[in-house]
Amino acid sequence: MSSIIEKPIINGLSHIKNPSAVLPTLVIEACCTSGRTYQSYKRGGKLEAQERFREEVTCAAFWLWGVKGLNKIGDFIGEKIFKKELTDTGKDALRDPAYLMSNGAKIFKFGKIISSVIIATGLIGFVVPKINHAITTKALKRNKAKEKKLSLQEFINNSKDKKEINYINFKGSENFINALMRASYNLENKNAWRLISTDAGMIAGRMHNSRHPAERFEYLFRDTSSIIFYNATTGLVIAALNKLFKKTDIHPKALDIICEFLNEKHVTKEQLLTTVKPEINKQLENINFEKNGTIKLTELIKELESMNFGIDILEKARKMSELQPLLRGEAILSKAQVKDVLSNSITSDPVFLKRVINAATYGRASDKKKFVSAQTCQSIRESIDSFIQEIIKAADGKEITKDFIKKVKRNTLIRTAAFQFAGLAFSAFGLAILIPRMQIMLSQKLYGKNTFEDIATGNKKDGKSRLK
Repeated sequence: MSSIIEKPIINGLSHIKNPSAVLPTLVIEACCTSGRTYQSYKRGGKLEAQERFREEVTCAAFWLWGVKGLNKIGDFIGEKIFKKELTDTGKDALRDPAYLMSNGAKIFKFGKIISSVIIATGLIGFVVPKINHAITTKALKRNKAKEKKLSLQEFINNSKDKKEINYINFKGSENFINALMRASYNLENKNAWRLISTDAGMIAGRMHNSRHPAERFEYLFRDTSSIIFYNATTGLVIAALNKLFKKTDIHPKALDIICEFLNEKHVTKEQLLTTVKPEINKQLENINFEKNGTIKLTELIKELESMNFGIDILEKARKMSELQPLLRGEAILSKAQVKDVLSNSITSDPVFLKRVINAATYGRASDKKKFVSAQTCQSIRESIDSFIQEIIKAADGKEITKDFIKKVKRNTLIRTAAFQFAGLAFSAFGLAILIPRMQIMLSQKLYGKNTFEDIATGNKKDGKSRLK
């Protein structure tokens, strides 16, 4: 695989894996909209298909782009107009970016989150369904008017005295509702969060505005069962395939840096084996960590000096502490990082680790305003050694050359792409085919075989038509 082809694949896969990226969710949403619209067309014809298409596109556009765009407006207002420093709000033993915010900024941030929930619930759950149903009702009235018009025209055509008759045209105007949403930073950067944040209100609103018991059930079943396919099944499929084939789920950008690192170092098999069975100084057990498993750099340096470690280990500890920003002005290390400081593993180089972790977190790991959990960073760290072990196993005792590493890299990229698209395809299948079919089937079993017109015109309590 040439570098001309390789780089776009790495960048593409990296983009798809980015939790803030719209593209993978957009692909699933496009399949979902197409599948649900088609299933609606099969049951209710053009009228139901149009209503479903409007519903899906409107809601998808709002939570994919609306929340994100409005959140940027909120950030602009907070940072540029009110001069507030806004950060992520996550916190663990190694990172707490929110301490940079003033109390006023925290209140502003909280206000954005509350605003996002209220506006999302009101707009997607209560306003959009009413507008959508009103458009359908208007179309039904227009169709019935046409039927009456045709019947009357047949009567006139069959009569001896034909007179010109002027018909009344019913015209209506569509309501456009614009709302400003200030979402939290997390809702801006994670598509799954934006979806989940709107789900509760959306489901409640759609059920409240449903026109028929069958429709209320369909909304409940469809929207609740869709949550797992939107947010979990792609990752679950990828994890299952990696476990089945005993492979490492490694980030494409991390893969690129690891292979480059191995080629630059001209590593031997013996050096790679240090990642499998690293020699870790037993003095690790004598280091006094905090209850949360961390230690300040200043304290670690004192303890290492008292144990007569050389300048190279002290410098390694300083560089290792730079894997995350300062925590309230102090450099902090986790126990796993101290373990790397005292390890002879070739992959324990802090400069190398910082490059990999930053690439796999899209630069967030070193950004003092962003939050990336220590667990996420450690998972990336562990994936490095796991991938190295795959290389050793694939070599099967043979010399590890640049060509061999290139081959492993190519195969890993192909497999990563295949697993990623398998996960997306499964999610799309569930949303576009499985759920819509089950929704209609269960609805018919519970409430009888209603036509879409029965549902669209039925009273929620007794099924009486709303049309006069």
